[in-house]
Amino acid sequence: MDKRYDLLLCDADDTLFDFGKAEENAFQEACVHMGFEATAALHATYSAINSALWKLLEQGGITQKVLRVKRFEQFLEAIGRHDLDAAEMATVFADALGRQSVPIEGAIEAVARWSRIVPVIIVTNGISKIQHGRMNGSEVRHYISGMVISEEVGAAKPDPKMLEIGMEMAKITDKRRVLVLGDSLSSDIGAAANAGIDACWYNRKGHANTKGLPVRYEITDLDDVDGILLGTH
Repeated sequence: MDKRYDLLLCDADDTLFDFGKAEENAFQEACVHMGFEATAALHATYSAINSALWKLLEQGGITQKVLRVKRFEQFLEAIGRHDLDAAEMATVFADALGRQSVPIEGAIEAVARWSRIVPVIIVTNGISKIQHGRMNGSEVRHYISGMVISEEVGAAKPDPKMLEIGMEMAKITDKRRVLVLGDSLSSDIGAAANAGIDACWYNRKGHANTKGLPVRYEITDLDDVDGILLGTH
C-alpha cells in the first residue's frame, strides 16, 4: 500500500478520549468520597487549578509526582476545606479517572482504520497508572502498537524526547515518515515542532493558532487522518 507516512504518534486526551467528561466523572466520585457535593462551580475551580499546573509541567516547573497532590491541596484551600486530606482525595480521583475511558465519537473506528495503514503509538502527558487503566478499559487498546507516557519516561510534551522514544519503539528513523496527531498547540504541536516532525492539529473547536507553530495539516474530523496517512488528502 502506497502511503505518505510510516508511523502515527497520537495524543490521547481530547484527541481520542473525551477528557473533560472523564475528569468530571472522576471529580464527582472524589468529592462524594470526601463528603461534599461536586457542583459545577467546584469543578470549574478545580479545572482552572489543574490546567495551570499542567501548563507549569509543560514548562518544566513542576513534576507529575508533585502535581497529582498539589492540585488538590490548592483546590481544598480555595474552597476553605482545610480539614480534608488532599493526598486522600488525589488517590480517589486517580483511581476513578483510571476507570474512565470515554472515547470521542468515531475515535475507536478511526484508530482501527489507521492501524491497518501504519503503526499507531500513543504519546501522552499523563500519570502512568491512570493512562494504563483508561487504555486497558478501552477498545482502542486492540489497535495501538504501544504507549509513551510522560511519567514513565521523565519528560513531557513539548519535549521532543517523547516522540523520539515513540519512533524508537516503532524502529522508524526517518522523521519525514512520521506524523504527530494531537489537539494541543502547546504540547502536541509544540513537541512536533521541537522534533522536526510533521504535525496534524486536531482543531475541532476552531481555535486560532496563536503560538505561530508550524502546522502541516489542520483538521476538524478524525476521518481526515486516513487521507493524510495515505497521501490522498
